[in-house]
Amino acid sequence: ITADDGTRIECAVIEHDHPHATTSESVSSTSRARDWFVLAHAHPKLGGSREMMTPLARALARKGYGSVSIALRGTSGSLGHSSWRGSPEEGADIIAGARLARKCFGATTETRVHLIGYSYGSTICSYALDGDESIASFIAIGYPRGSYSCGFMGIGAKILMRDSFDALKASRKPKLFIHPANDDFTSQSTMERLVSEKLSNEGMDGAESGSVNSCLKILPGAGHFSVVNDSRAVEDAASMIVDFV
Repeated sequence: ITADDGTRIECAVIEHDHPHATTSESVSSTSRARDWFVLAHAHPKLGGSREMMTPLARALARKGYGSVSIALRGTSGSLGHSSWRGSPEEGADIIAGARLARKCFGATTETRVHLIGYSYGSTICSYALDGDESIASFIAIGYPRGSYSCGFMGIGAKILMRDSFDALKASRKPKLFIHPANDDFTSQSTMERLVSEKLSNEGMDGAESGSVNSCLKILPGAGHFSVVNDSRAVEDAASMIVDFV
């Protein structure tokens, strides 16, 4: 696929399982789910790749949902270059994936696309959230808000990952944060404050005072680096996502 700036981006499409089909039957174009997901992986400069999102995409497929898993620019077969802090240009990669899901795989114009970002990928999704009319919601797994109590890793996250927050806060679209209980970068108390205070709609035009369109779910026993490859954590995260949408 091609981002708005002309950068060619590699992606993998994981179709949903047909609820009435055997494992040998293919999914027909008339039976495609109304809701699709675009998945974004962890930091490209720290080993992130689209393959790390495959277990979650397959878990969602078993629940009847298709996904487009993006290789952020500068990784796998994607052209261009990644950045340390994230950028709107990288957000264009996600928008291109959303348009692919809507135009090529959606059964109708009512198809909704939900963005799922893991770690750094969630900050990139922030830039894309209001970038296409089909994008309905934002889901972050291991959002790297950063906490001083997490030591060097938490401080690093606070410094590097903060640029995208204004874009995230500006969007009124629903947001789900799935937080590993043993996250290495961000404490649970930090995420609780983020959702209850920092992302409050209070003071926004047309919003009810103190209303919140964000929610936080905790994954017990999971760590930041295991949350996308531990089978139990992946299944639990997929269930939380399906309940959310």
